[in-house]
Amino acid sequence: MRFLSVMVLLLVSLLAGCASQGGSSGDTLRVGVMADYPPIVFEDENGELAGLEVDFAHGLGEALDRPVQFQRYSLPALFAALQAGDIDIIMSGISITPERQQHFLFSLPYTTIGQMAVIRLEDAGLLAAPGVLLRSDFRIGYKNGTTGEALVMKRISNGVGFDSNASAMEALIAGQVDAYVHDAPTVWNLANNPKYQSGLLGLYKPLTSEQLAWVMAPENRLLKEQVDAVLKDWMNSGELMRLKHKWIPVKILAGE
Repeated sequence: MRFLSVMVLLLVSLLAGCASQGGSSGDTLRVGVMADYPPIVFEDENGELAGLEVDFAHGLGEALDRPVQFQRYSLPALFAALQAGDIDIIMSGISITPERQQHFLFSLPYTTIGQMAVIRLEDAGLLAAPGVLLRSDFRIGYKNGTTGEALVMKRISNGVGFDSNASAMEALIAGQVDAYVHDAPTVWNLANNPKYQSGLLGLYKPLTSEQLAWVMAPENRLLKEQVDAVLKDWMNSGELMRLKHKWIPVKILAGE
């Protein structure tokens, strides 16, 4: 009888452990975001979160029957929060890289993009020719901690890092940098923002090819399986394409 009781306790413990790894119906899904990446995820004029990833998160929570709680971090702090167990998933336009794959689990990719550049319209004749930016001695801005930084630092020695898109745009307009490199959706958004549109030009020739996905802790394989199943359903039903087109109503090709 005592042996049976011990086995029951062990089974209960194992089941509880499994539930904590993936999260069961009703558990809060803690979603980490960096809200400086329009139209992927950003704060609207009322300070509320909006964007593609916000819609994705609400849809994922509904599919998993879990209420969604957003937590905002800087890019480096996102990965630290995931490692510490403070969040369950990062949904913030994160590119899959071999280095990140060594430490984290990624969902199936939900889109493929590339790094692009935005320049001042007045400099189009000088900078718009293919290959000029990263083969010449121009001052190229990037956002710290991103794959844009990795690209710029690998190709040129005149890179300038920024902590936000807003500060980068101020520097670009003021002539402190010659171009700003970021993911394609951000470049498209900045170049078409009425605040900058008359003075900026997006160069829509991709400099890289990258896949965006959601990030989970390596021990959270059950959640990854659940998330991938939802993504497959969205791909088959057309929901994934609908949400992407809502926020990025242009087709951005990737690859050089």
